[in-house]
Amino acid sequence: MSRTRRAVLLLGGMAAAQLAQVAQTRTSQAAPAQTLQAAQTDARRAAPAETLRDALAAAYRGNPMLRAAQANQRATDETEVQARAGWRPTVSVTATSNYVREPADIVTYQAGTIETNYNDAALDVRQPLYTGGRVSNAVRGAEARVRAGRQGLRVTEAQTFQTVIVAYMDVLRDQRILGIRSADLDVLARQVKETGLRFKLGAAATRTDVAQAEAQRQQAVAARAAAEAQLAASRASFRAAVGTPPGTLEQPGTFAFCPASLEEALRLADAANPGVAQGALLADASKADVGVARSAAFPTVGLEGVVGAIGPAAPLHTHAYERDITVTLTVTQPLIAGGMIDSQIRQAKDRDEAAKAGLEQAARQALQMVTTSWSQLSSGKLQIQAGEAQVEAAALALRGYQAEYRYGLRTTLDLLIADQDLRAAQISLEQSRHDTIVAEAALLAAVGRLEVGFLLPATPPYNPQEEYRRVKLDGSVPWEGAIRALDHGG
Repeated sequence: MSRTRRAVLLLGGMAAAQLAQVAQTRTSQAAPAQTLQAAQTDARRAAPAETLRDALAAAYRGNPMLRAAQANQRATDETEVQARAGWRPTVSVTATSNYVREPADIVTYQAGTIETNYNDAALDVRQPLYTGGRVSNAVRGAEARVRAGRQGLRVTEAQTFQTVIVAYMDVLRDQRILGIRSADLDVLARQVKETGLRFKLGAAATRTDVAQAEAQRQQAVAARAAAEAQLAASRASFRAAVGTPPGTLEQPGTFAFCPASLEEALRLADAANPGVAQGALLADASKADVGVARSAAFPTVGLEGVVGAIGPAAPLHTHAYERDITVTLTVTQPLIAGGMIDSQIRQAKDRDEAAKAGLEQAARQALQMVTTSWSQLSSGKLQIQAGEAQVEAAALALRGYQAEYRYGLRTTLDLLIADQDLRAAQISLEQSRHDTIVAEAALLAAVGRLEVGFLLPATPPYNPQEEYRRVKLDGSVPWEGAIRALDHGG
């Protein structure tokens, strides 16, 4: 009987229990899906599961970036009210009480003094009649910017949800990778012990085998530490986006409302991409700004009425007060403005051209986002299928190597390589699952479907239209429509 064969038999008598434990541990670690499922089951017993929908709902309720965007939209609504004020009357009241003591003869200052006192009050009403179209264009620009702000709010909402989805998938991926790294470290620690035992007993193991196993174990220690650091960073990003630390996360499925084809995605993006819609409305607003600049050269017409009263302050005799009524119709036509009006017109035209270019850029970016995210999504689905098959094959290969190793048919290096291949396949699969969901979220954002109505149908959405209606008619007067019609011709 050879020396190697005797060593193997000796190992069977002296360390059978240890080798059986190592083999059993390797076999269990070689089945990553079962290991991860068991770990997730234990975690669920400790804490309730948190779904992606839970995280999205929490972010929608309290994300500061989204709340700030909603507040900014309400502020934008006020710009239309301010623009409409140009059609509305202004009313002011002025009251003066005066006392004068002065020489009777302001030449010689020798004839004594006189004292006078009086009260003066006036009600001033001013009503613009025609502004050359300045107010009409300003209102059109404000209306366009209000609608553009709503599309910007959709953009912010999609960005918020996209950030939450990325943070959720980052934590889920990093939790699983940490589990893989931890399992790998346990297996390699046992491999180092077994290889060292084989070397001491003179079996088919050399000092090089021991060194190789120890080197890979140290590499696994470093990899596990890096996985812990990455998970900590991902958890911090999750908390920043959602507002609470992540619990036990579940793998989300695909979104049912995702486009079924690239052609459908392109059609949806052309019709509903919020960035493109916002760019079109901003272009409309800049066109109205050109009208505002041009109207500065046109005449304006205004009507002013003043009703006042003046009389002695002391003694106060109201019957002695005199009334003053003045009605003034003012027509103003600018003649020379030092080049200011022409400069403002050119400036508005240049900004209008920039807004049109911005619209074209938004359309191109939407097309690029749809095409890129669709390619990544399609590739990710194939990578998941291939990755699952790769993990299954690598696990089967490792179990075979482990069995053959016990009979001296495989070396320690063979086992280490097989173990490394399995862990790489597991991590690649988790990355593919992560990237696929992230690409799907990007596609939904590009087609205008990454918003609360699709993601959280049971959650009441924030409605900017209600806030707009609440303030739109603030300060309006019955004859505002007539003034608007008169001014519209400008």
